[in-house]
Amino acid sequence: MLNIEPLSKTFHAETVHEVRALQNVNLTLEQGSFTAIIGTNGSVKSTLLNAIAGTFELDTGSLFLDNDNITQWPEYKRAYHIGRVFQNPFAGTAPEMTISENIVIAMKRGKHSPFSNAVTHAFREEAADKVKTLKMGLEDRLDNPICTLSGGQRQSLTL
Repeated sequence: MLNIEPLSKTFHAETVHEVRALQNVNLTLEQGSFTAIIGTNGSVKSTLLNAIAGTFELDTGSLFLDNDNITQWPEYKRAYHIGRVFQNPFAGTAPEMTISENIVIAMKRGKHSPFSNAVTHAFREEAADKVKTLKMGLEDRLDNPICTLSGGQRQSLTL
């Protein structure tokens, strides 16, 4: 369960560019539930997700994940528990690295383990099996740089 208690964030506070993005947001998401946040451009949907992910420091409020206060956790530590996919398929991937290497990075998110020797034969077989479910023929292209893929292919892999 994710519980957000009166969360607020103001960007550029006390300047002419001040933006009060989030004001006293309360939200509870039950484990296994599906929640959609909808709104027009500029309605702070992404800002709320960035606040949950730990992209910036909050002005006020607390975030609890299964009763653990994660408000002060850094983004990399939250990433182990909280995943997100960016609208732009080119964000969230390392373009010059291969598909396999990008998958390794995703699997190691939020962990303190070295990357050396991460792309093993067993890993490649497991990755190929998972990528094959996308039905895009990418399982045979695991050594290709991810920048050679279309936006849709990158978005599918990111998911």
